Amino acid sequence: MQDDPASKYFSPKVTDRERAAFEAGIAIGMAIHQFTGIPIRFREEVEHLEKAIEYAIMSQPYKKFAKVKIDIEIPPNENPYRYTTLRSSNMDITVVVEYGKAYVKARLRYIPELSYTLAYIEDIGEIREETQR
Repeated sequence: MQDDPASKYFSPKVTDRERAAFEAGIAIGMAIHQFTGIPIRFREEVEHLEKAIEYAIMSQPYKKFAKVKIDIEIPPNENPYRYTTLRSSNMDITVVVEYGKAYVKARLRYIPELSYTLAYIEDIGEIREETQR
Protein backbone atom coordinates (compact mmCIF):
# COMPACT_ATOMS: atom_id res chain seq x y z
CA MET A 1 0.00 0.00 0.00
CA GLN A 2 1.44 3.33 -1.08
CA ASP A 3 0.79 5.41 2.05
CA ASP A 4 2.07 2.76 4.49
CA PRO A 5 5.63 3.67 5.54
CA ALA A 6 6.13 0.15 6.96
CA SER A 7 5.14 -1.69 3.76
CA LYS A 8 8.77 -1.77 2.57
CA TYR A 9 9.55 -4.17 5.42
CA PHE A 10 6.94 -6.71 4.33
CA SER A 11 7.58 -9.15 1.52
CA PRO A 12 6.17 -7.92 -1.79
CA LYS A 13 4.40 -11.29 -1.93
CA VAL A 14 2.10 -10.25 0.94
CA THR A 15 -1.31 -9.29 -0.42
CA ASP A 16 -3.60 -6.61 1.03
CA ARG A 17 -5.88 -9.39 2.31
CA GLU A 18 -3.00 -11.15 4.05
CA ARG A 19 -1.80 -7.91 5.59
CA ALA A 20 -5.31 -7.08 6.82
CA ALA A 21 -5.55 -10.53 8.43
CA PHE A 22 -2.12 -10.05 10.00
CA GLU A 23 -3.14 -6.67 11.45
CA ALA A 24 -6.35 -8.17 12.85
CA GLY A 25 -4.36 -10.92 14.55
CA ILE A 26 -2.02 -8.33 16.07
CA ALA A 27 -5.01 -6.46 17.56
CA ILE A 28 -6.58 -9.55 19.09
CA GLY A 29 -3.24 -10.79 20.41
CA MET A 30 -2.58 -7.42 22.02
CA ALA A 31 -5.97 -7.43 23.74
CA ILE A 32 -5.47 -10.91 25.17
CA HIS A 33 -1.90 -10.40 26.32
CA GLN A 34 -2.22 -6.85 27.63
CA PHE A 35 -5.49 -7.21 29.52
CA THR A 36 -5.71 -10.84 30.68
CA GLY A 37 -5.13 -10.95 34.41
CA ILE A 38 -6.27 -7.41 35.18
CA PRO A 39 -8.09 -7.33 38.55
CA ILE A 40 -11.79 -6.46 38.58
CA ARG A 41 -13.66 -5.79 41.79
CA PHE A 42 -16.59 -3.57 40.82
CA ARG A 43 -19.28 -4.01 38.14
CA GLU A 44 -18.78 -0.43 36.86
CA GLU A 45 -15.15 -1.28 36.04
CA VAL A 46 -16.27 -3.68 33.33
CA GLU A 47 -17.74 -1.02 31.03
CA HIS A 48 -14.67 1.19 31.45
CA LEU A 49 -12.40 -1.75 30.69
CA GLU A 50 -14.40 -2.62 27.55
CA LYS A 51 -13.94 0.97 26.32
CA ALA A 52 -10.23 1.00 27.23
CA ILE A 53 -9.62 -2.17 25.20
CA GLU A 54 -11.60 -0.74 22.26
CA TYR A 55 -9.51 2.46 22.36
CA ALA A 56 -6.29 0.44 22.55
CA ILE A 57 -7.30 -1.55 19.46
CA MET A 58 -8.38 1.57 17.56
CA SER A 59 -5.03 3.23 18.34
CA GLN A 60 -3.29 0.65 16.14
CA PRO A 61 -2.84 1.20 12.39
CA TYR A 62 -5.62 0.34 9.93
CA LYS A 63 -8.25 -0.53 12.54
CA LYS A 64 -11.69 0.72 11.47
CA PHE A 65 -13.92 -0.75 14.18
CA ALA A 66 -13.57 -2.47 17.54
CA LYS A 67 -16.21 -3.80 19.91
CA VAL A 68 -15.45 -5.50 23.22
CA LYS A 69 -17.91 -7.25 25.54
CA ILE A 70 -16.78 -8.67 28.85
CA ASP A 71 -18.90 -11.31 30.56
CA ILE A 72 -17.52 -11.85 34.05
CA GLU A 73 -18.91 -12.70 37.49
CA ILE A 74 -18.00 -10.09 40.08
CA PRO A 75 -17.62 -11.35 43.66
CA PRO A 76 -19.63 -9.67 46.45
CA ASN A 77 -18.05 -6.46 47.78
CA GLU A 78 -18.16 -7.29 51.49
CA ASN A 79 -14.55 -8.42 51.59
CA PRO A 80 -11.97 -5.83 50.39
CA TYR A 81 -9.62 -8.65 49.36
CA ARG A 82 -12.08 -10.32 47.00
CA TYR A 83 -11.81 -9.59 43.32
CA THR A 84 -11.64 -11.54 40.12
CA THR A 85 -9.25 -11.38 37.18
CA LEU A 86 -10.06 -11.04 33.51
CA ARG A 87 -9.50 -14.15 31.39
CA SER A 88 -9.61 -14.50 27.62
CA SER A 89 -12.75 -16.62 28.03
CA ASN A 90 -14.52 -13.54 29.47
CA MET A 91 -13.87 -11.48 26.33
CA ASP A 92 -15.84 -11.23 23.11
CA ILE A 93 -13.89 -8.99 20.72
CA THR A 94 -14.74 -7.95 17.18
CA VAL A 95 -12.25 -5.96 15.11
CA VAL A 96 -12.45 -4.71 11.53
CA VAL A 97 -9.27 -3.88 9.63
CA GLU A 98 -9.03 -2.18 6.26
CA TYR A 99 -5.73 -2.35 4.44
CA GLY A 100 -5.36 -1.23 0.86
CA LYS A 101 -8.26 -2.76 -1.05
CA ALA A 102 -8.98 -5.46 1.54
CA TYR A 103 -10.92 -5.79 4.77
CA VAL A 104 -11.03 -8.40 7.51
CA LYS A 105 -13.55 -8.84 10.28
CA ALA A 106 -11.96 -10.92 13.03
CA ARG A 107 -13.35 -12.16 16.30
CA LEU A 108 -12.21 -13.59 19.60
CA ARG A 109 -14.72 -15.40 21.79
CA TYR A 110 -15.13 -18.45 23.96
CA ILE A 111 -16.60 -21.40 22.05
CA PRO A 112 -18.22 -23.86 24.52
CA GLU A 113 -18.23 -26.70 21.99
CA LEU A 114 -14.43 -26.39 21.73
CA SER A 115 -13.86 -25.45 25.40
CA TYR A 116 -11.53 -22.84 23.95
CA THR A 117 -11.29 -19.10 23.37
CA LEU A 118 -10.91 -18.95 19.60
CA ALA A 119 -9.58 -16.10 17.47
CA TYR A 120 -10.88 -16.43 13.92
CA ILE A 121 -11.79 -14.57 10.74
CA GLU A 122 -15.53 -13.98 10.41
CA ASP A 123 -15.33 -12.23 7.04
CA ILE A 124 -12.68 -11.23 4.52
CA GLY A 125 -12.92 -9.54 1.17
CA GLU A 126 -12.24 -6.65 -1.12
CA ILE A 127 -13.44 -3.10 -0.45
CA ARG A 128 -15.62 -1.79 -3.25
CA GLU A 129 -14.37 1.35 -4.98
CA GLU A 130 -17.36 3.44 -3.89
CA THR A 131 -16.75 2.64 -0.19
CA GLN A 132 -13.04 3.46 -0.19
CA ARG A 133 -12.02 6.79 1.28
